[in-house]
Amino acid sequence: MEHTSLLAAFPERHVLEGRLQKFLEERGLDIGDVIGETDQGLGRPALAVAAGSVLAGFGNHRSDLDLLVLVENDQLTRFPIQSHQQGTLIDVNIRQASAVRDRTARLRDSSWPCFTTVTQEAWNHRRRTIKTASRLALGLQLLVTEPWKSWHAGLREPWLARVVEQWWTVEAHRLARAAQLLAGERPMAAAVRGREAVVAALNARAAAAGQIYFTEKWVGEKLKAAGDHESLALLREVLTPPLAPLDRVARCLGLVHELTTPEAPLHTVLRWATGIGTAQLDDRTVVDRWQLRALEIPRTDLPPAETDDILWSGPPDADPPADIKRLFVHDMLWLGVAISQEGASGR
Repeated sequence: MEHTSLLAAFPERHVLEGRLQKFLEERGLDIGDVIGETDQGLGRPALAVAAGSVLAGFGNHRSDLDLLVLVENDQLTRFPIQSHQQGTLIDVNIRQASAVRDRTARLRDSSWPCFTTVTQEAWNHRRRTIKTASRLALGLQLLVTEPWKSWHAGLREPWLARVVEQWWTVEAHRLARAAQLLAGERPMAAAVRGREAVVAALNARAAAAGQIYFTEKWVGEKLKAAGDHESLALLREVLTPPLAPLDRVARCLGLVHELTTPEAPLHTVLRWATGIGTAQLDDRTVVDRWQLRALEIPRTDLPPAETDDILWSGPPDADPPADIKRLFVHDMLWLGVAISQEGASGR
């Protein structure tokens, strides 16, 4: 889907200035107070952007103000600072400029999701990178030097909207797959995953309409801004507590497939979750999580717990072996999805 029309989704500077000014005036602050927070002694800002729900137009009286500051400091990765100006929380995030630039370029240019890169750590890393890129793109420049002014303008090109919509589409199908596997033994957990899957699908729908602010909790506001009343009705439906969890799962799975279509079939990928330990005992393996609970699995061919090896992968219509499925149901495995590649197979 082409997103050339989505250029209109990025507010003009005067709109952003008006939103920020209103927020500051209500709290007895001015723009100088915000700019003063950009210098945290970690380097001269190459780019400083006021961002977050306030600048996106969704903020309320409880909202804080996000300030993203990129500095040319090779020793810096992520450095969050919380400042309280007259009782107002300003969440200052200092980032290494070159790292943000390189990670954003990979978002734009690399294929995703692929088997080799679909791990829990990489999944979370991509989510954080999209969040940073979208907030920078939707925010108000406070300070900028070249070449960062041109780079910042490049974030407002259609590729970012495509990346955001793709993320939510893939995430919706990942959560739907988890709901399918949970339904037999943990129907209430499956209903929760099903609801989350629909919320992700509705975020994808909002992104396709130009609402790329990357936080799931504002999906209702994004759908309102897009004028999508049909999707708002679906959101209200799935947020209602499920009285019959398996019926809710079936409804949610149906909605995900109605609302979103991935670019290619997404195969399930199961890897160890974080905090896993394993111990072999004769013809079985004891698997524990954080040494707080454990399962006994009647096999000894499981990969070491400290690796990112795939325990099982398969197409959307296939289920893992019963013992591998049991590990997932009991929260010992992380579930990802990836576009199929030749040579990938289940264990």
